[in-house]
Amino acid sequence: MADKTLTQEILTHARELHDYVVGMRRDFHKYPETGFGEIRTSGIIAEELKRLGLQVQTDIAKTGVLGTLQVDGASSTVAFRADMDALPITEENNLDFKSQNEGMSHACGHDANMAILLGAAKLMTQLRHKLKRQVKFIFQPCEEQHPGGAKLMVEQGIIKDVNEIYGLHIDPNIPSGTFGVRAGATMAATDRIVITIIGKGGHASTPHLCVDPIVTAAEVILAIQTIVSRKVNPLSPCVVSLCQISGGTTFNVIPDKVRIIGTVRTLAKELRYKMPILIEEAIRGITSLNNASYQFEYLKGHPPLNNPQQQVDFIQDKIIGLFGNKSVEHIDPKMGGEDFSYYLEKIKGAYVFLGAGNIEKGTNQPLHSPRFLLDEDVLSMGTALFAYIACSL
Repeated sequence: MADKTLTQEILTHARELHDYVVGMRRDFHKYPETGFGEIRTSGIIAEELKRLGLQVQTDIAKTGVLGTLQVDGASSTVAFRADMDALPITEENNLDFKSQNEGMSHACGHDANMAILLGAAKLMTQLRHKLKRQVKFIFQPCEEQHPGGAKLMVEQGIIKDVNEIYGLHIDPNIPSGTFGVRAGATMAATDRIVITIIGKGGHASTPHLCVDPIVTAAEVILAIQTIVSRKVNPLSPCVVSLCQISGGTTFNVIPDKVRIIGTVRTLAKELRYKMPILIEEAIRGITSLNNASYQFEYLKGHPPLNNPQQQVDFIQDKIIGLFGNKSVEHIDPKMGGEDFSYYLEKIKGAYVFLGAGNIEKGTNQPLHSPRFLLDEDVLSMGTALFAYIACSL
């Protein structure tokens, strides 16, 4: 049962920090930096944490920042993580704080994630006497690429003395003011495939003297698309998207090679293991039939993100205690990936989504869109949730 006095105190302080959180978010938004290049961003974060009196470490996993809030008498440590990197996308919004860095924008809401966590750090210093655990604030670089920041930060030992870790992400597909939660498989593995079809080039007027890698590649693409529909259990979520194809130099020359690049998304470890075998079987059969050869790379990305039931129940209880029963939505798995999974492979924790979708405000554009916007009115909710977790056991 929620402590009403505590929750009201947290909510009051969180609302008072609204302008601070929004201001930080807009500053980050105006000056986005992509993975492992978050120099200005990490510098500002480090200064803000030092101003609060936290112990601060920098240059972790290249540009990562770790702030530690010591709590007298605490017997355990909880960590919170925000990702810092922007995307190589040109923003199309007309905002006073529109991206000033050409070809970069916070089209995934990481500017909000950082601002929420800075607000939480400020709030927790105000409520230090109410905290039940030591607190670590992890500002992680390069979530959008693999290998990204989470794997490096784990390898460098930043969670070796952490008992639990929590993270959240803004989500325009969830109504503003609602948290999306899920136990078990929540986000997919993000693997990449690179296929090179090798034929025999020549003049376009004499295809019978060539081994055409373009026609063979077309057959390979169609065959791979049937793997999910015919060789994977329909009850096992799986996505194969071939997103790039390149080959040839002019209109009348059959090339020697064609390259195909794509991604495979799975939730189950068993299916993740099986997919490269199924894909290569299709490539091998079709290239053999066409007297072509091939090269095949299956590059593993982030592992699937699995939320433990116990920690999901815990964080759901905190959300309801702060915002009521209607503030939680149980969501389906997402086939997008998230390197927060590396933390959850090592320690307990949970990853949830903060809805920021509001049609009237125009904040329902998808993540990674050049027109992505977010509802800033929900940011204090994330700040309050993190603080309440730190005040609870």
